[in-house]
Amino acid sequence: MFVVEGCLGQLVQVDRGQRCMRFALLALMWIGCAHDIRTRYPAAPGAPTGTLVLLLSQPASGVSVAINGLLVVEDARTKKVTIDNVPVGTTEITIAANGGDKQVKVWIDDDNPTTIPLGVPEASMGMLKSIFASLISITAYSLLR
Repeated sequence: MFVVEGCLGQLVQVDRGQRCMRFALLALMWIGCAHDIRTRYPAAPGAPTGTLVLLLSQPASGVSVAINGLLVVEDARTKKVTIDNVPVGTTEITIAANGGDKQVKVWIDDDNPTTIPLGVPEASMGMLKSIFASLISITAYSLLR
């Protein structure tokens, strides 16, 4: 048991179990929050490079990004991804988030960061849509048989 001074000057007793529980709760809240991701593409040394910024419409989980077939972000929870050292020129980008994926080709410039705003599906809606589609398929199949 520890005795600490509270904000109004009174002594407050806090046992070790309460401190551990508070720490665990704060850690879980921190892990569950979306954080901006910043990473580097492993481009050849001396090659002209630029910066790519992906702005998602809402925080998404399961965010993975591949540039020219090379995975640079895997299974992150984020709303913004910044990738430095991307080769200048036309680049193929594949983004997966909340169970949906997109593939785009963009021009990377070495003067200014290339920013791409992306709409992502809501995580819960993807599951409901697949269940609804399965129910329609089962109903159609049973009516045809």
